[in-house]
Amino acid sequence: MKKTSSQWPAWVLPVGMIVVVIVAFAWMARSVLLGASPIFVLGAVYTTLLFRQVPQTSRASMVMLLALPLTFYSWLSVEDSLGIPAAASWGLGFIAGALGSGRPWSGKRPRTADPQEAKSNAKEVEAVGSRRLLPTVAGCVAVLIGGGLAHLAFQSPTAAVAAVLAGALLCGWALFRFPPSPLTRNMLLLVVPVEFFLLAFLGGNTSQPALPFAWAYGALAGVLLGGHYWSGPLRGTPRPPFSADIKRRRQRKKVRRSQDRPKSKVVPTGRR
Repeated sequence: MKKTSSQWPAWVLPVGMIVVVIVAFAWMARSVLLGASPIFVLGAVYTTLLFRQVPQTSRASMVMLLALPLTFYSWLSVEDSLGIPAAASWGLGFIAGALGSGRPWSGKRPRTADPQEAKSNAKEVEAVGSRRLLPTVAGCVAVLIGGGLAHLAFQSPTAAVAAVLAGALLCGWALFRFPPSPLTRNMLLLVVPVEFFLLAFLGGNTSQPALPFAWAYGALAGVLLGGHYWSGPLRGTPRPPFSADIKRRRQRKKVRRSQDRPKSKVVPTGRR
């Protein structure tokens, strides 16, 4: 079926919407455009990578999606001291990045984790977590730790905030590096938002507003650090605690089954 001349190319709509978002940002931040532009660009780049590159690993994708409202709240908490509409600039950058990441400009779709491809290429992958995924996970961890350090350095440079950031990083790492049962782990994950609000109340009373952000960024970074196997056996092989003596147990079961086979009854020849 031939396209008529009245039909527009598919890229016209996303490009037009991106232009509208950029114009709205320029009008909103017209008096502080020079200071707000880097935040807009950061939001666009963050969202583009989130929807184009990060979906290769499901855990990093989920963590960075949970970090989206956290980053918005971070900019909202510092925009009075910066004197620019930081949260709105970040939000408009997020919209522009989301529109740009949804269009396959290069003809390639966003890269996602494919279980069938992982099984077929298991022999070609070097390590658990894969070297191909290592830069993605390491970049996400760097962004999260950078967010916590930024709050520590520019908002509340105190020993308490540094201790909360280090403790949250250690707790998140231990929870996913030495995982308990799924129910226990999910219950412990509920501590993260509860502790965030408690530290927000404590930080407001002690003039340390960076306490909840240090906790949240540190916990999310620890989850990625502990949940990703940076080195180890090939992908597809059992991981601890499921990798201990699996072959030996299977061999024992096979031997027992061979020994426990019921002996065939020998019917005397004289009887019918």
